[in-house]
Amino acid sequence: MVKNEDLKWRETNMEYPELESYFQELTDITDKIATMNTHFDAKPKEDIEALLEFHNELVSKPWEYAERSYFELFCSYFSFHLKIVEEIIMEARGILDPEHRPYVKQLVGYTKSSDEWFTNLKKLKKKVIRQQQVA
Repeated sequence: MVKNEDLKWRETNMEYPELESYFQELTDITDKIATMNTHFDAKPKEDIEALLEFHNELVSKPWEYAERSYFELFCSYFSFHLKIVEEIIMEARGILDPEHRPYVKQLVGYTKSSDEWFTNLKKLKKKVIRQQQVA
């Protein structure tokens, strides 16, 4: 359980990124991954590694302590990102390029773990809101 002093400190001292530019970086990475479904030279291994690095940094932040409107905007951006990755997966499955099969599997794993993390984050946010109301 988080103490009220800790909760107040996190609410006032945590610095969060400016979401538009933060998610633009994620969009750029995702766009590069999508090139594996085109005739352009793609580097899915490098691009997926960049995605995973970005994701590791993303999940390290305590988003649940962010101001409610900021959190809702974050959720909107992240939900959209996950939908785009799901579309890349569906398109790749339609193309059935055996060379890209391991990358598609990686993206499926990424999507599953991201969905699970995102669901847990939203639950945590509800707990934090309840704690704020009690405090």
